[in-house]
Amino acid sequence: MRKATSLIVDEIPKLEKLLPYNGSVILADEALSNLNDKDQTFLKMLWFFENPKGQNFNLESICQHLDEEWLELALDAIVTFFKEDTFLIKRPTFSLVREGDTYLNQVQFANYLKENGVPYDRSKLNVYISRGLVPAADVTIAGKKYWAVSTVQKYLAKEQKRLQLK
Repeated sequence: MRKATSLIVDEIPKLEKLLPYNGSVILADEALSNLNDKDQTFLKMLWFFENPKGQNFNLESICQHLDEEWLELALDAIVTFFKEDTFLIKRPTFSLVREGDTYLNQVQFANYLKENGVPYDRSKLNVYISRGLVPAADVTIAGKKYWAVSTVQKYLAKEQKRLQLK
């Protein structure tokens, strides 16, 4: 399941069981007929995310059927799809930071690694950042770098695996 799909399924879990229905016109029509306009819009978006070459998605449905809260989710999922699932946006020049997103600064990043068995302190992490061995910061605010918790967790898993090989 793609990250963009997961974002939507986390908010509307009932759509997950309908993901396989896009392979059959009859099943797809049946699934859509039992949903309201908002859920139909998101299900069509999910089908596109999971099979972009075989499905299409009309952005007009977002304007017609989604209000403020749901519109934000749809836009966030679209950005995630292009940035993280397809990598069509290789060097993003903008970032969406939403309330509830968790980011760690460099000290918190180093502490998180240390708490999870990877012996990094702030200075070691700084050296690794300057050498390009650590993922690029997800967000830079006023010159200060921040990493999404998911980015830190991926790096932690990679480092734990690397250290166990030695």
